[in-house]
Amino acid sequence: MTRTGRILPVATLVALGMSGVALAGTHSPELQKINPSRSVDVIITYSAGADGSTITGGQRLSRLPGGELRRMTAAEAMHISSLKDVAHTSLNHSIVSASTPTTTPTPGYDFMPQGIQPQSKPAFGAQVLWQGNNVGVAVIDSGIDASNHDLQNFGATVVYSQSFVAGEDANDYFGHGTHVAGTIAGTGLNSLGFSHDIFGVSPGVNLINLKALDRNGMSDDATVIQAIDKAIAFKNRFNIKVINLSLGRPIFESFLDDPLCQEVEKAWLAGITVVVAAGNDGRLQVAGTNGYGTIAAPANDPLVITVGAINTESSPDRANALMTTYSSKGPSLADHVVKPDLVAPGNKIYAIKANGSYLAVNSPYTDTGKYLILSGTSMSAAVTSGATAALLGSEPGLTNNQIKARLMKTAGKLPNISYVIDGYTVQNDIFTVGAGYLNLDAAIADRGDNLPANLVAASPSAVYLGASPGGGFVYLDSTVWGSSTVWGSSTVWGSSTVWGSSTVWGSSTVWGSYTVWGSSTVWGSAVVYPTSTVWGSSTVWGSSTVWGSSTVWGSSTPVGAFSTVWGSSTVWGSSTVWGSSTVWGSDDLNGSILGGDPDTGATGSPGGGQ
Repeated sequence: MTRTGRILPVATLVALGMSGVALAGTHSPELQKINPSRSVDVIITYSAGADGSTITGGQRLSRLPGGELRRMTAAEAMHISSLKDVAHTSLNHSIVSASTPTTTPTPGYDFMPQGIQPQSKPAFGAQVLWQGNNVGVAVIDSGIDASNHDLQNFGATVVYSQSFVAGEDANDYFGHGTHVAGTIAGTGLNSLGFSHDIFGVSPGVNLINLKALDRNGMSDDATVIQAIDKAIAFKNRFNIKVINLSLGRPIFESFLDDPLCQEVEKAWLAGITVVVAAGNDGRLQVAGTNGYGTIAAPANDPLVITVGAINTESSPDRANALMTTYSSKGPSLADHVVKPDLVAPGNKIYAIKANGSYLAVNSPYTDTGKYLILSGTSMSAAVTSGATAALLGSEPGLTNNQIKARLMKTAGKLPNISYVIDGYTVQNDIFTVGAGYLNLDAAIADRGDNLPANLVAASPSAVYLGASPGGGFVYLDSTVWGSSTVWGSSTVWGSSTVWGSSTVWGSSTVWGSYTVWGSSTVWGSAVVYPTSTVWGSSTVWGSSTVWGSSTVWGSSTPVGAFSTVWGSSTVWGSSTVWGSSTVWGSDDLNGSILGGDPDTGATGSPGGGQ
C-alpha cells in the first residue's frame, strides 16, 4: 500500500487555523510538572474573537498579538485554560542565540560566498553589490551596529531599528546580530587590506533591525513574538520579504499550540519567508539518541525554512564540505516533522564585528581585524536568508513557498555516507542534511518550474512504524496535509526526478542506517504496522512514489486532524527525551560550548555535495 505525503493549498491552511488558533481549554503539558504554587510567566492565547476580559488572577505584564503575557501561579495558569476566552496557555520560555565563539587557533577563511555560488564564484570588487536589491530583511537578534562600514556604503543599509528589550536601545552589545547582518549583507569594505575579501551574500538588501536578544544573548518567547509582529506590521513599509531567526529554544509542546511557532506561521501566511536556525545540539548523546530529535523551536514548524550547518573546510570547493557534528537533527519532538530542510555554511564563519560587544571582547583572536568568527546554525540561517533575498532580487514574484521548494530542489545532494569528526559520528541522512547543501547559483538558474502559488511547501511529518529484523520503517502520514499531492508527478524523496532533472531529497538511501536514527527514545512508543503498509525495507525513499504521482499538484480536499500523526508514536510519554532536564538542562540551545568543528584538511572529501 503506497503512502503519500500531502500539502495544503494556502486557503485551506488558513481555514484550519494554523495561524494561531488552538483548541479551547488546553495548556502546555509542562504546567502539570511544576509546583502548583510556583509563580510562572505564561503566554495566554485568546480564543477567536475574545479580548481576555474574563481572565483574572496574577498580573498582566504586557499585551501580545492575539493574547497576553501574565505572571501567575502554575495552578492559576492551568485553571484559566478552561475559560471560554482562552484557547491555550504556555510557559514563556527563554530563548538564546544559536552560535558561540570559536576557539584558537585562528581558522582559515570560510569561503562561504564561493561555496554557495560555485558557478559565479563571487569575489570582492566583482561580487554583485545589488544582489538582493531593495529586498527588506528583518533581523530579529541582539541588534545591529549600524555604524559599521560594511553596512553603510555601496550596498546594505539599516533602514529601521527598534529594541524590544527592556532597558536597552537597538545597538548590539552582544555582537551576534551584527555578525548575522554581515553574513546576510556585508559589502566587504572592512576587508580592504585584509588577507581575504569578506562579504555577505546579498549586499543590496535593506536591513530592518528588530532587537529581541539582550546584551547576554538571551530573550524569551514574548519578546520575540513582539518583534515578529512588528516585522509583519512593517511588511509593506519596508518591503520585508524575509525574517531571519538565528535563535531558538527546546520544544515543549506541539507546534500547533506553541505560541512562538504560531507567530512564525502568522508571518509566513502574511507572505514573508521565515528562515530559522535548526539548533546546535547535534552532539547530544543522551539515551542513545546520537543527537537525533534535537531540532529547536521555532525551527520545528513545518512552514519555515529550517537550516542546519555544514563546514566548508575552509575551501571554496563544495566537494570538500562536511556536515558539522553540532547541527541539530530531526525529527522534531512531539510532531516528528522532517527537519532540517537544507544545510548551509555555518562553521567558523567570518563576518563583521560589533566593537566592544560581549562576543568581540571575548573572542580569542587578535588577528581578524574588524571581523569576528562564529560557528553555529545561526550563521547557516543568515546565509540562507541572504540567499533568499538574492533569489527574490532575481525573481521578485516568487512566493515564500516557491522559494522554499526551489532552495530544497536545487540544493546539492550529499552522498549517504557516515564519517567521524572530533570523535562524533555524522551520517548524511534526511534528518541531518535535509534536502542537501544550499546552491544559490542553481536556485537562481532554475526558473519556470515553480510550485503552484496556491500550495504550501510545508515540511512533512514522519511516522515511525517500529523495528523489524530488516530495519525500521518510516512513512509520511497522508492525513497530515490533506489529499493534494505535493511537489510534482514523480518521487520527491527518492531517486526519480522532480520537475525535470533535479531531485529534492537525493538518492534512495537517504535514510541511511536505521540503527543511528531508529532509537525508540526519539520516536516514543511507536505502533508497529505490517510491513506491507510501507514499501518494504529496500524501497523506502527509493524510486517508488512517496508524495504521490497520480495527480500533478491535485486539488484540495478536507484534511484529517494533524494529531493523527502523533497517535501512540509520539514522544510525549518519554521522560527520557521530551521535557527531560537531562536533555535540555536549562533553556540553553547550544548544549555544550561549541568552538566549531575542526577542519580535517581533506580534499575531495566524500562528504561534499555538488
